[in-house]
Amino acid sequence: MGVLLIKCPNTGREFATGIQVDADTLSRVPQELTHTHCPYCKVEHSWLPREAKLVDAIPPGDWIENQNRR
Repeated sequence: MGVLLIKCPNTGREFATGIQVDADTLSRVPQELTHTHCPYCKVEHSWLPREAKLVDAIPPGDWIENQNRR
């Protein structure tokens, strides 16, 4: 099981969508637009599942919750 990341088109920074999925399930998901609020630019981005990156874990330094502490 992993988490999907997408890239903010305004800042170029990746962020977690909050969607947890495994690679097999992700390969069967219909390619329909999904919308996720960006924690960096505060805009809702539209994206297709094939544009997302599946990662096993996100380093704590990359958590948006920890970005505000810098």
